[in-house]
Amino acid sequence: MNFIICFRAVSVTLLILLLNACGMAKGVHEFRPLASDVERVNITPDEIEVYTLDNLPSRPIIELANIAAHGNGYANNEVLINTLKEEASKAGAEIVLITNKEISKDEILGTYGNGVMLANQIQRPHLYGIAAIYSKVRFGIIADNNGLIKYVTSNSAADEAGLKEGMKLLTINGRYYNNTSIFQQEIATKKPNDIIEVEYIDNNNNKFKTKVTLKKSE
Repeated sequence: MNFIICFRAVSVTLLILLLNACGMAKGVHEFRPLASDVERVNITPDEIEVYTLDNLPSRPIIELANIAAHGNGYANNEVLINTLKEEASKAGAEIVLITNKEISKDEILGTYGNGVMLANQIQRPHLYGIAAIYSKVRFGIIADNNGLIKYVTSNSAADEAGLKEGMKLLTINGRYYNNTSIFQQEIATKKPNDIIEVEYIDNNNNKFKTKVTLKKSE
């Protein structure tokens, strides 16, 4: 009896190991326009750092590419994450920011016996993210897509330039601020001590322009 129980336990363990070994995923990446303007890195997938929307990097990042891992029916989360890291490495990134996960269901039709049709449903996992690098400079604000400043870091370049929570960004280097990617595009190629011009509306609804000297991202 004990032998049968042990045999079944070993069989289940071997089956789990076999299924895990069958887990595979196809990775894809699509570069964003900004990728051609920045200096990318050359590191292995094992060196890629992984973050989620609940655990964001502490330093500002520049988004290089959209990445995805499309698993087969046996792919687990580890397989999907490793696939994202491989795609990020190909894109010249040093960070993976996981943004979404979903399951698709595919039906496989077959025949049995005297032509009876059977359908098996296969669940395929998909993991999506962004491949990015760390920015060389830090501005020191968090703003929404409309330019409303939500947070200003103490002693940052933005703080020293007089920007405060509640103010609204209008332009960065003459470009209208209508989403957060505008800001990334304007600082992507900048270095510490470079200067950008910011136009904004203060908390009294007055319009100003100011020059901001960017600081090193640490």
